[in-house]
Amino acid sequence: MAQTQAGLFPVADPDRHAKGRQKMHGLALYINHVWEAAASTDTTLCRDHGMEADSERIALEIAPALAAIRTLDLEVIRNSQQPADGRRYLDLQKTDPQGQVVHGLLLARNADIHLPATLDLHVDRVVGGRAGYRVVPSWQPYDKLPNAVRSSVRTPTRKVGTSQSAHDAYRDVIGGQLVIETLLDAFAFFLRCDPSLAQRVPGSSELAYFPLPAYAGHDYERSHPDQPNRAVVGADVRRIAVQTPPTGRGREISYRLTDGGTAFYCGYTVQSSVLRSAFTEAAPEIARDILAGYQYVVVAADGTRHVVSIGADGHLIADGAALDGCSFNEPTGEPSAETWRGWWQLTSGDPFYHRTQRQGH
Repeated sequence: MAQTQAGLFPVADPDRHAKGRQKMHGLALYINHVWEAAASTDTTLCRDHGMEADSERIALEIAPALAAIRTLDLEVIRNSQQPADGRRYLDLQKTDPQGQVVHGLLLARNADIHLPATLDLHVDRVVGGRAGYRVVPSWQPYDKLPNAVRSSVRTPTRKVGTSQSAHDAYRDVIGGQLVIETLLDAFAFFLRCDPSLAQRVPGSSELAYFPLPAYAGHDYERSHPDQPNRAVVGADVRRIAVQTPPTGRGREISYRLTDGGTAFYCGYTVQSSVLRSAFTEAAPEIARDILAGYQYVVVAADGTRHVVSIGADGHLIADGAALDGCSFNEPTGEPSAETWRGWWQLTSGDPFYHRTQRQGH
């Protein structure tokens, strides 16, 4: 039988270890159930109202996963340690990103079990088509949780509720994050604490139940506790995307708009004599592209075209004038200014979309 390496907090007590094996087995199954439920919802595309995302079944499958995480955290790992190691475990949770996820999920677990409020999931991404849709749920940001949840804080004088540190952890590392990634993070944390708790493929050291079943994807999706999360991969994707000039013959800047006080430029990438694709970009990325030999031109309000270059002070210029002082047309018709802002928000918030906009894949 394959051997597993020692963990950070081995569970020596036989009864607690047996309980931990059972709960880790359950957690692996529950994570699979959440993953599969995302592809088995009643999500529909309505002609009048657009996409109507359903996440109720996913929420139902999350509940036992949260309960297993709490048992593993408290009864299996923490309570099996000697006092000094127990303190060391709590100290690790305060600084370790995956440990913080475990601590933040406590708020969701307590709300599910002890409070009347319902924790709805946030769904802003749906993939699929005629064969069916798969939703990609994330946790609600802390500020959008029901007041009953946010106000349920345990204090020295109030013995019910969830600790302030768990509220803070939810705000910092759970709210807005993909549900599946937080569950995989929790599993990975317990795996680091005691690798012997996890079920393995017979005769190997490979984890049972992972990777998760493959579905038609949209970009990177984490499917294994050992894989990096989307944020880590996304940071690398954006770094490579901005270091590589866009595809096409060049870009035409048509507008300069602002979003929340941030200025950005938008227009079209000229792919060929007949094919153009929309882009939105910030000044630093445009400057980096120009330094790499890529061409940008400004289509001014009077219809004239001006090559964009970099001035002696490092700022973008067109015909000797600062680009941020040039007169641009306002968008009329479609794409409207709001449409351009929506694309900009996707570009600045989603590195995979940014890569597609620049590289076409």
